[in-house]
Amino acid sequence: MVSGDKSAGAVLRAVLEEGTAPRSVIAKSAGLSPATVTSQVRALTAARLLIELPETAGPAGMGRPHSPLVLDIAGNVVIGVHIAADHCTVAVLNIAGTVRLSHRIPHATLEPEVILAAAAAEVRRLRAELTERVIGLGVAIGGWVDSAAGTVIEHGTLPWRNVAVRHYLSEHTGLPVTMDSHTRALVHAEQLFGHAGSTAATVVLFAGNVIDVAFSVHGRVHYGPRSAAGAITRLAGGDTAESELAQCTDRALVAAAHELGLSVRGVPDLVSVAVGDPAAQTLFVNRARILARVVAVVIDLLDPDAVVIVDPGLIRVPGVRAAYLDGVRRFSACERPEEVISGSSFFGRVLETAAGAAVLQRLFTDPLAVVAAAEQAVRPVGI
Repeated sequence: MVSGDKSAGAVLRAVLEEGTAPRSVIAKSAGLSPATVTSQVRALTAARLLIELPETAGPAGMGRPHSPLVLDIAGNVVIGVHIAADHCTVAVLNIAGTVRLSHRIPHATLEPEVILAAAAAEVRRLRAELTERVIGLGVAIGGWVDSAAGTVIEHGTLPWRNVAVRHYLSEHTGLPVTMDSHTRALVHAEQLFGHAGSTAATVVLFAGNVIDVAFSVHGRVHYGPRSAAGAITRLAGGDTAESELAQCTDRALVAAAHELGLSVRGVPDLVSVAVGDPAAQTLFVNRARILARVVAVVIDLLDPDAVVIVDPGLIRVPGVRAAYLDGVRRFSACERPEEVISGSSFFGRVLETAAGAAVLQRLFTDPLAVVAAAEQAVRPVGI
C-alpha cells in the first residue's frame, strides 16, 4: 500500500496512466483503499488538478453509475527552460507532458548571468500571455547538477562552475523552480509519459554536447551524494577514454564534418546530410560504436528493463542503430539488445520534455505541495 503522504501523487499518476478512470480503477492502479482515493480525489479536485466528469453507467448499462476522473490539462501548464551549449529552449507543457509551444534563444555570450537573464525574460513574457495557471518552472541542463541545491557544479561545455541557477530564476520569474540534469529529467519523463513505466529499471544515455547517463531502479531515479551520479568519462575503457568520449560530442561531430568539407551549421543539418552521405554517416556510426561500450557496461551493471538512447542519429541515420546493437552484443552479456534498447519517446521534443519533466515529476510525487507553492508565488514587477 502507498503511504498517506504519497497517496495524492499515487492518485494523480494513476489518472495519468489510465487517461480517464473511475475511483475503483484508480484505487486498484494506485494500491490505495477506496476511502483514501475518495479523500485524495476531493483534495486534488479542490486543487484544480482533476476534473470529475458526469456520471456514466457501467458496461451495457449494468452496474452502479460512476463519475470518471481526468487530469485538468486545459487549466494547468508548466514552463520549462533547457540550457544547451549554444542556446536555451523555453517551452510550455501541459501537465500530461505534451509540449504546447517552444522558443529557442541563441546565447549572446557564455556568461551565466547573461544566459539566465535572457531565459528569465522569455519566461516572464510567456507567463504574462498565458491564461492557464502556471504551476512551476522546470530547468534542465547537462553536466553535474546538484538538484537539491539548484546549482550547476560544473558543465564541461559551458564554462560554468557553482552557478546558482534556481535562485536566480526564482528571483527573476517569481515562479517556484525545480532543477535537474537533463538526463535524469528524461528518465522521469520516460517513466511518466513514455514507455518505461513506473516500476522499470531504466537507463538513459544522452549524446549531445554533453555525454552522460542516468538510471532508475524500481522507479526511483538515482542521484547519489550532491547528485553526482551519471559521470561516464572513464567508462569507455583504457587510457584514451576521455579523448574518445570527447570525440562523441555534437560539436566534435560538426567539426569533423567541416574537416570533410561538409557545409553544416549544426547536428540537425549533419543528420539531414548523413541520410544520404556515407562520409557523414560514418561520423554517427563511429560515435555509436564508442558509446555502445558505455551502454554495454551499464547493462551488465544494472540489468535494466529498458535502455533509452538519446542520439539524433539513432533513428534517421543508416547504420547507427545497428552499431549500438552490435557493440552491446560484443561487450556485454546481453544477447538480445534489440529487446532492451530504444530511442527516446519524445523524438523532436527531447529538450523541451526534459525541462518540463524536471517540475512535472515533483507534481506527480507531491501534487498538493507543488500547487500550494504555485499559489503562493509572487509575480515580479513587470509581469
